[in-house]
Order: sequence, then C-alpha cells, then structure tokens
Amino acid sequence: MKRKNQHGVAITEAAAALTILLPLIFVIIFAALEAGYAYTLKSSLSEAARQAARDLAIAYGQNPTIAGDRTQENSLVFDSIRIRNVLNDSSQFDDPVWNTSGDPTTVQVTVRYLGGQFGLPTFPNPDPLHLGSHFQVTATSTYRLE
Repeated sequence: MKRKNQHGVAITEAAAALTILLPLIFVIIFAALEAGYAYTLKSSLSEAARQAARDLAIAYGQNPTIAGDRTQENSLVFDSIRIRNVLNDSSQFDDPVWNTSGDPTTVQVTVRYLGGQFGLPTFPNPDPLHLGSHFQVTATSTYRLE
C-alpha cells in the first residue's frame, strides 16, 4: 500500500514541476528567438547604412550639390536601398550629416527600424508587454567623400 502512495506523490510532484518549468522554457526560447531577430535587424540596417553612405560619397564626387538636397539623396541613393520587412521606405533614413569642411570630408548616414511603421512588422512579435512602440533599432555609418 505504501508503494502506491509514493507513486501518486511522484506523479503529482512531476506535474507541479512541469507547470513551473514548461512556461519558463517557452519564455527562454521566445527570448532567444527575438534576440536573434534583433541581431538580424541590426545587421541588415548596418549594411543598408554602409551602402547608403558609400553611394552618397560616390554621388557627391560626381555632383557636390547632392549635399543637403534630400530630393536628390532620395532619388539617387535612398530609394534604391530596400530590405524586405526591414527597410521599406526612404523616410527610415535620417538626413545625412555632411562634413565637407573637415579633414577628412565625410558623410554620415543613420537608418532606423520602427516596428509597425512604413509597413514593417511589429517587433517583438507577439508583444505581450507592449514594448514595440518604444523599441527601435538604429544603425549609423560614416564614409569618406570621394
């Protein structure tokens, strides 16, 4: 008789442990996946910022009037840089910072991921803590003017 009671207690203890551990395991997996996605976003934005800064530097070498003319910057550079579900709109680029009087002369580009805007998916997704409206990923790149 004693053996049956111990068996029932073991099942109850195992069920109690699973009710605590299973949600914890799911939270850890969710956090790891979202951290991986955040890293992918940051990496993609860094590449876009580098490409934009490089293209602006080349365009400046061909036509210096591009500095400070957002319409030209958009049409010659920003409109051609797209990364699906990361960079959907030229408005995600801040106005470039042109340093034409320094040595060396440079251009600095910043790009932002704002989840839920510009047709971008929200991040994190799902968002049980409602952090998405406060969460943004940015990347900046500086390139020497040619």
